[in-house]
Amino acid sequence: MKFKVFFTLSFYFLLMFLLSLSMSTAMDLPGDEEKTTRMPVRGQPKGEPKIKKGEKAPMAIPEMEEAHKNGKVIALMLGMPSHCPWCDRMDRYIRHVMETTKNFDNQAVFIMRQSEWAKLIPPDEEGVKLKEVLGVEGQPWLFLLDKEGLVRYIYKQFVSGDKFERSMYEILGEKRDVQVFDEPKKQ
Repeated sequence: MKFKVFFTLSFYFLLMFLLSLSMSTAMDLPGDEEKTTRMPVRGQPKGEPKIKKGEKAPMAIPEMEEAHKNGKVIALMLGMPSHCPWCDRMDRYIRHVMETTKNFDNQAVFIMRQSEWAKLIPPDEEGVKLKEVLGVEGQPWLFLLDKEGLVRYIYKQFVSGDKFERSMYEILGEKRDVQVFDEPKKQ
């Protein structure tokens, strides 16, 4: 019995050691070695966008133009949920909030576009255009635009569902109690 436990634990620690080695080499990607010898994982948002909070956002794609024309608040996400764990989680949180609030009583729209290559899947033309006009690199990015088309929030990397919901209610001028995700419901 002791041998079986010892063998199982040894195997587990060896496996964890090998996985940690493979993950550390995945971080060392080719690129700009002058800036750093250790680059972030591909796809992570980098730098600052061209557009800043308070500026008028370009309505660069037809879906944004339509939402703006109809006076909607726009939640614009750049990311690829099937190839980016942060994009996937943020996409699921945002979709859940949009569904439970019925698109904030039909006052908001959620638009998502892939803006970076995901393995062998190229981004669509609209994603490339958005990346260019917003001046972003990597993903995920989330831009929240008010009804006038002004950028009110820019989230780089990830935003939780409750923070997204609070930000949207603030843009809409509503004060609501928002439950923190992953916490038990208050009674």
